[in-house]
Amino acid sequence: MEFSWWIFVAVCVANTLYTGILYVAQVLDKNLPARHSIIPGTNQKFLHMQDLYRTVCGDLFGVPLIINAFVHLVARDAANFWWGLIFALIGSVIFLMICLKKDHKPDLGFPKTGKISLNGMLHLPYFGIGIGASIICLWNLFTGYLYGPVMLIAFMGGVFYLICYVAEIKSGNFALLKKIKV
Repeated sequence: MEFSWWIFVAVCVANTLYTGILYVAQVLDKNLPARHSIIPGTNQKFLHMQDLYRTVCGDLFGVPLIINAFVHLVARDAANFWWGLIFALIGSVIFLMICLKKDHKPDLGFPKTGKISLNGMLHLPYFGIGIGASIICLWNLFTGYLYGPVMLIAFMGGVFYLICYVAEIKSGNFALLKKIKV
């Protein structure tokens, strides 16, 4: 698949701007607990965007490489945008349901049980787009429509994001909510 620098730059700029909007939403939300404050009833810290490998590194550097491949596929009529949107909506709904559960560890997107912050609302479509684009890219990888430099760049983005995900697990950022027994 022929690589387009215009698509690549446009995706990277749009991703950086949207990630910036997510950060501004976090900063402006005065209802969020302070960064690294202790989650009530636990010994766990309340994490903000800048504490998470996925948002600092994965979202800034891995996600746009995957989205780039999706946009290339759509621009070349090799993938259907609407299927990507359907997967994005399904991914967003599943993510929302998981994060609204009572045992979800509070974070910047879901600061209290059953509550969503402005950052959380803005992150839902971002998360969904990443999931939808990833599914479409994987499908097109297996069907042979995603190949060449575009495929290699998407692969690097996916591997980088997975490394960030593993770093979250190893750091304890993904630890389950651990209530202190009194």
